[in-house]
Amino acid sequence: MNVSSVITKDQSGFIAASRVNRSLTATLEKKALQWMAERAPKWISSDQLTLLGLTAQLGAGACYAWSRFNRFALLGVIICLALNWLGDSLDGTLARVRQQQRPRYGFYVDHMADIFGSVALMCGRDVSGIPCVIERELSSHLHSNLLSTLARLLWSYRDSHLSDHRQPCAAAQSVRDALRI
Repeated sequence: MNVSSVITKDQSGFIAASRVNRSLTATLEKKALQWMAERAPKWISSDQLTLLGLTAQLGAGACYAWSRFNRFALLGVIICLALNWLGDSLDGTLARVRQQQRPRYGFYVDHMADIFGSVALMCGRDVSGIPCVIERELSSHLHSNLLSTLARLLWSYRDSHLSDHRQPCAAAQSVRDALRI
């Protein structure tokens, strides 16, 4: 398994968070991002890429919700998630390549965009009726839908995949009931 880790330190002594990528494609991904960042047009900024990533993740959530009525909307989810990867992965690399790093700002904005995008993605998936086995198991043990949603957010970083199960989980049912879909 490939491991890529970077720790940066600015003039004020601020130590940025360690970035660790342990995926099977980490080395290839890092080279591809470096190649794209070096060739990116000057008019593209890291903030624009962050906005692309957030917008794409919001779009993926909307496409998931739309897939309840038209399963071809799942193709939109795939496209939006690819654009999310591009924007979310390339923004920091572009800033490092251009020596325009803002560790505190970038760290905060990136994490806030990821949180809002993840919530939109999960809400869209819940409305779609495509459940997750882990969520259904958690929902049976947690009495509060708020706790279930929070647990889903935490689990999504660990295990984000679609299940072959087609039974809606309790949290998804409550979202659909609240929206009267």
